[in-house]
Amino acid sequence: MKSKRSISLLWKMLIWLLLHLALLALVVISLGVWQFRSGLDVLLRGSAGDRLRASGEQMSSQLRELPQREWEPVMKAFAQQHGVVCDIWMPHGDWATHTISDVPPEVMERLNRDRPPRPPQGPRNYESGMRPPPPDRLGPPGEHRPPPRDRFVQRDPLNPEPPRDFEDPPRAKELQHARPIFFIADNNRDAYWAAVYLPMLSRNGPDHVVWVIRSESLSGNGLLFDVTPWVIGAVSLLLFSILFWLPFAFSITRYVAKLKQATDHIADGHFDVTLDTRRRDELGSLGAAIQSMAARIDHLLKGQKRFLGDVAHELCSPLARLRTGLGILETRLPEAEQSRLAAIEEEATELAELIDEILAFSRATAGMQEVRGKEIVLRALVEEVTAREAPQLALEIQIDPVLIVLGDTKLLKRAIGNVLRNAVRYAGDQAHIRIHALLEAGFVHLSIIDDGPGVPESEISHLFEPFYRPDTARTRETGGVGLGLTIVKSCVEACGGKVSARNHSPQGFCVEMTFPTSSSKLLDS
Repeated sequence: MKSKRSISLLWKMLIWLLLHLALLALVVISLGVWQFRSGLDVLLRGSAGDRLRASGEQMSSQLRELPQREWEPVMKAFAQQHGVVCDIWMPHGDWATHTISDVPPEVMERLNRDRPPRPPQGPRNYESGMRPPPPDRLGPPGEHRPPPRDRFVQRDPLNPEPPRDFEDPPRAKELQHARPIFFIADNNRDAYWAAVYLPMLSRNGPDHVVWVIRSESLSGNGLLFDVTPWVIGAVSLLLFSILFWLPFAFSITRYVAKLKQATDHIADGHFDVTLDTRRRDELGSLGAAIQSMAARIDHLLKGQKRFLGDVAHELCSPLARLRTGLGILETRLPEAEQSRLAAIEEEATELAELIDEILAFSRATAGMQEVRGKEIVLRALVEEVTAREAPQLALEIQIDPVLIVLGDTKLLKRAIGNVLRNAVRYAGDQAHIRIHALLEAGFVHLSIIDDGPGVPESEISHLFEPFYRPDTARTRETGGVGLGLTIVKSCVEACGGKVSARNHSPQGFCVEMTFPTSSSKLLDS
């Protein structure tokens, strides 16, 4: 059965964060589009207004020095530089160069409605440097009134600038500078329009004109709306959100990874797990519960194994007396009753083998700790075990004579011997058994492969559990009580190795044992 691809908790949290930010960005963009479609004048209060004001001042200074017939090249140069279309709308309602055509009604309405008034500048007497007073400041005809001090002030010939008393009102000063008037969208043509008031202050020409700009895009290549600060702000918000969430996400995923390692350790039969229980949240409570559970399971399993060993040991004495009695009874029974006695002896022998297996399992698992590995020549050890366990078989052994493993000789012999007995038991006396070893990344992988019937895939994960037999075909008639591979696992893990099992293609069963070694531990050939 194929395992499903998993996604780490950290990635799930980051994906949810990105989805949250994407949803937030969608809402902001939708509101922005709605706002831009309904009215863009709000942008004139920010950087867009500043850019239009600066461009208007530049355009005003250029046009002021030229006659109207020479405005068109200036317009075309600016339009080509910024990728827009622009023209000058005159105070009398005509266009200076007729570059823009098909002006939408809403643009014309805004031009007529928002047209600024003429700058309030009366004629000046440039020879005397005085401005005549307005009519309301003059008295009735014939009445002599002195000129007001703030109006009739002689200018300093050396200082052509008007004195401070001649400063224009705030509105007049405002109309002497370029000023954005409106910024609207033409939804029917997917175009954007902007208008900028340009003060000309020309003696022979118009006092002011309106510079009209049309763009096919909202940005106008940065003239109308600069998207760069928005992109920078969005990226900064994304990075800040990720960096803000990462410590929290890492604190969770790191502890979850430790919980997984602890549970894997428990599943492998090692219950000495230690977790940080100082967390004051649900994860800390879960870690404390796992640690407590491991301690309780360890206590219960040790008691169970000790109980099995004690029971098996206690059964040895009555079983020995029973077999002794059967031997004495065999000499006194008539020939006709010998067959019944033989059946009883067979049951007693099977019971003795069962007790021996339980004792071996108890000794292999109860209180066993990892041994300090010694250098062992693997091929020599395998040949010794195969000569004792399967002398009748022609085995195929493919092991480098100089290959060294680290472990305990007695435990390795017991593990390899149990695997060979299982192979002969279930594959038959005519079985073909192949034993080979491979050195990889500092570990020796020893595989024992038979050509037997194999095991159902759904039951392979349970083979190393005590007293487990995979199917009804493997009953006591074929021998074994389900402790052989459990003893193998205990012996291999005590030597610092691992054991696994799988079906071999096209037929057969494979048990693979992995033992620690080192490239420096190879014998000289």
